Amino acid sequence: MGFELPSFIRAIWTRDKSGENFYDIKAAQDWGTLSSNLSMAQNHPILTPAMLFMSKLFSQAKFTVENEKTKQTVDHPILMILKDPNFYQTKSDFLESTHFFQVAQGKAVVYVKRHISLKNIEAIYLLDSDLIDWPEGFIWPKGNRAVDSKIKAKQIVYDIDDENITIKIGDLLFLYDLPNILKKNPFETSSRLDGLRQTLINTNDSLLAKNIILKTNGKELITGEKDGFHLSPQEKEDVENLFNSGYGLGGNRKRGLITQAKLSWKSLHIALRDLGLDESVKVDGNLIYTALHIPKDILSLEAKKTTYNNFKESMVSYIQNEMQTSLDAFCAVFQKLIEEDGLVLKGSYEHLSVMQFILIERYKVKEQLGKAITALRAAGLPDNEVLDLCGLDSNIQLREYVTPITNGNNGTENTSNTEDAISEE
Repeated sequence: MGFELPSFIRAIWTRDKSGENFYDIKAAQDWGTLSSNLSMAQNHPILTPAMLFMSKLFSQAKFTVENEKTKQTVDHPILMILKDPNFYQTKSDFLESTHFFQVAQGKAVVYVKRHISLKNIEAIYLLDSDLIDWPEGFIWPKGNRAVDSKIKAKQIVYDIDDENITIKIGDLLFLYDLPNILKKNPFETSSRLDGLRQTLINTNDSLLAKNIILKTNGKELITGEKDGFHLSPQEKEDVENLFNSGYGLGGNRKRGLITQAKLSWKSLHIALRDLGLDESVKVDGNLIYTALHIPKDILSLEAKKTTYNNFKESMVSYIQNEMQTSLDAFCAVFQKLIEEDGLVLKGSYEHLSVMQFILIERYKVKEQLGKAITALRAAGLPDNEVLDLCGLDSNIQLREYVTPITNGNNGTENTSNTEDAISEE
């Protein structure tokens, strides 16, 4: 029978860089169940909802494969793989989990499983990077393509205590949230949650302190003395029965404390607002949202009202600057699975309802552009100068067309040179 820790001590089994196994008691006492970034991302009262918001929005991406020359979309097996990644996940589940892993652990690791005798892909799976054991002494030897091929042939061991499977590095795809070239092993990186560790601890401790106070608040201290003599045990019991109430308390618990001294009464109630716990949680929560780049008009702990236009503009900006950037990086990584030249994997969020707002703005820009071209040509400028001033390709040809104008006799007459159209050669 092995050594067992007392039940009141929670320890975390971990392994250091040398490969030695040990129980990290301090880490367990500091974090409890929040022992890793991934566990923390799944169990934190503020971080977890924010992570889910980001991941669910990321999972709504729409993918296409485009021919670079013809700009036409084509059907490709990679689209089917993304639509049905594996037996356990749908497209939305896979994308949501990928982004969740990427932010929580600093990277998402995708295992591309191929058929044994064929090159085509059978399925793609997400791996927990905390369970990956790298080859002993593995570092990044900066070299040529031949060196890179040797690295791809090396194998990692995944989940040595359970699945215990070996996978070639060449069958793995890595999506990073932070720069990955800062360590000796280029496949290892930090997480943005590392910098939030103390803030996350403070938030968790503040809510825990509030819970403790709510459970213990309302106690009363009563002390007594009768005719200059201490209370007898029976008198003390009578006073306790008179003032104590078990309402809302657990078994064998008392609301008041009675001592054999001069009679007096004192409330032990603590006003929560005096502790400032809620304000502390709000401040820490806003720091978390800032680290995740979520605007206050989208998510806020201060319950402040925002206008629909502000929310809409913030959502569009967030999708364009945060989600689209992450999606472009995702497509660049999965582009490695497309062997045909000239085909590019692209992802977009323009199909979302909120993105229709930006389409209206684009139409307005085109409308103003058309008016500017018409005005410049009417002023007598040559077409090449008009195109240059409007920031358009000089190979574009401008043509005139006829628009019908209704006369006073309910007839129509043709008038040319009224509007301009743009057509490519």
